[in-house]
Amino acid sequence: MDTDNWITAVLALRKAERIVVFTGAGISASSGIPTFRDTDGFWNRFPPEQFATWDGLLKTALTRPHQVAEFVLNVVAPIAKAHANAAHRAVSRIERHTTTTVVTQNVDGLHQAAGSTHVHEIHGSLLEVIDTSTQQVIKRFQRDELIRISETLEKYTHKKISLVSFLWELRQCFPFDWRGRHRPNLILFGDALAEPAWTEACQAADQCDLLLTVGTSAAVYPAAMLPDRASKAGATTITIDPHVRGECWLQGNSETILPKLVSDAFGPAD
Repeated sequence: MDTDNWITAVLALRKAERIVVFTGAGISASSGIPTFRDTDGFWNRFPPEQFATWDGLLKTALTRPHQVAEFVLNVVAPIAKAHANAAHRAVSRIERHTTTTVVTQNVDGLHQAAGSTHVHEIHGSLLEVIDTSTQQVIKRFQRDELIRISETLEKYTHKKISLVSFLWELRQCFPFDWRGRHRPNLILFGDALAEPAWTEACQAADQCDLLLTVGTSAAVYPAAMLPDRASKAGATTITIDPHVRGECWLQGNSETILPKLVSDAFGPAD
């Protein structure tokens, strides 16, 4: 660990009045949620043009429903079982000391589970279902409901139940609309980022005096523009990641680095 960068980060965190914490998949990795881009062969097994767009998913479901169910299972099951980790809890601690906005590319709801209250989910949330005709949230899942959905998906992918039985069981948790208006509140490839979350995230980046980037590859645009946007507005930017460098880089795992950084800045947790 670079000592100068550590001191810079601690002092910047301590004196900041408006903080943005910008998080990606890396912050949830130790909660058991794969980052997918690093998962060996994931996008080879499930090509994005077939599984990561709404049109592609629909077309693939009509001809290969078991494979679509397997894809959804791989996404839902880890999130259903996940719990907030020490890094998520450290982010929520920052909010107790100064104005803090969390901007996350994750869809797992773990920042809210850890206690953060100002969270902009720019890629949506797997824990919500929207009506596409109104863009209104019509259902918010509890994690035990996601577990039941993943169990149903697993039975169908292993051909233990028929398609009819699968849809019947799924309907116990998921509010189906047979005209296809109800879907998970997720941003897939080619979609615009979630609104108003993205506009509010940009405003927060423009107005903050510290932007802390945690566990993101900085390769997914336009989200990856936020640190540069904050820097150009005069904010200090700090990056916590094992591999991705930044202006002030704290190299390491977020679950190890972030709690220590918050403790050094604000004192031990209560």
